[in-house]
Amino acid sequence: SAANRARSWNYVKQKGVSMGLGLYDQDVYVVKTAGELLFDGYEDNMVLMGKQLFDASEVPFDRVGWFYTRNNSADLIGHYNVHTGVDDIFKIGSMAEWNYKPRTDFFAGHCGMLNGSAGEFYPPGLTKDVPIQLFTPDMCRSLPLDFEQEEEVAGIRGYKYAGGPRTVDNGTQFPETACFSAGEIVPSGVLNISSCRFGTPVFMSFPHFYGADEYYLNQVEGLNPDKSKHQLYMTMEPTMGIPLDVAARFQLNIMLESHPNIALYEDVPRTFLPVLCIPTTARICGIAMLIVGAILIAWTPISRLLAQKRRDAVNDNAGTGHQEKTLLQQNLTAAILVASAPEKDPKLGKTIAEAHPLIECKMVRLADSDNTKS
Repeated sequence: SAANRARSWNYVKQKGVSMGLGLYDQDVYVVKTAGELLFDGYEDNMVLMGKQLFDASEVPFDRVGWFYTRNNSADLIGHYNVHTGVDDIFKIGSMAEWNYKPRTDFFAGHCGMLNGSAGEFYPPGLTKDVPIQLFTPDMCRSLPLDFEQEEEVAGIRGYKYAGGPRTVDNGTQFPETACFSAGEIVPSGVLNISSCRFGTPVFMSFPHFYGADEYYLNQVEGLNPDKSKHQLYMTMEPTMGIPLDVAARFQLNIMLESHPNIALYEDVPRTFLPVLCIPTTARICGIAMLIVGAILIAWTPISRLLAQKRRDAVNDNAGTGHQEKTLLQQNLTAAILVASAPEKDPKLGKTIAEAHPLIECKMVRLADSDNTKS
């Protein structure tokens, strides 16, 4: 990381980094336990030196670990602001702000936009011809997932949206993804997220470089990409936009490359070294399926009533200049939003958890505006 940040520095500064690496007896490779690499972190003299040389905000940690400081934390990489759907049901779940901003500061142009959802729920009425977007805070960006096929999950029909070549492209195959490259031109199949990780040369891919250019497979031994084990996908109930089956599979890679003015890296060939895989999976539970089924049964008459209420509200608005939120619309929105907080909602009475102790969820309190801050 220190050598990577020094690439654009002048000769004198680069030699200073080279001397620092030699002084602290640093090596190209380190051997650490899984706990140290993930949650516990490990001490690194170069990190401690960086905290002394740079602004504290540039090095906001004192140990090295991918999930260091995340255990027992109050948030998941930042503050989320999402649409509740109170004013427009078709915005429900969509990202409005992240860290109090309507876009990220890590990618230029349209690549910095907050597209799609954080994954908990999506707007109703998903279609096969429109991809869904998954916002991932670890990458500071949204990932497009394209429709692949229809699937049945526990008796519920769903649309499977999967990550493909466009998801992990950096402009080499799809020109519109070039702004994700962050100036590092590499073969397709890895995502440069170094700007999101304090300048560390971190690249994300699918596990075992699944779907990536052969260039990466030829660099490391032991890789065996397999669609059934390494594909990223989300199977969604299309009417309600609820995830039924999710496999968020990623691989973290570190880029090593030669630095002529830094002795430790003088003869290191460019290599994308896999560090860890993150095979996160989730599947809808039995109780939740009963709730989804009940909502689906009631959806058609409710949607018709809602459409009629909207027409009536528009007509009223033409005469009075004020469109009221209907109780039906509020109740429908509340029926869709599910969260894990145990509080009572004064408008809805008992929580689901109180009515059915086996269900660890509740209806979310509705906000007066279209957005509610988490």
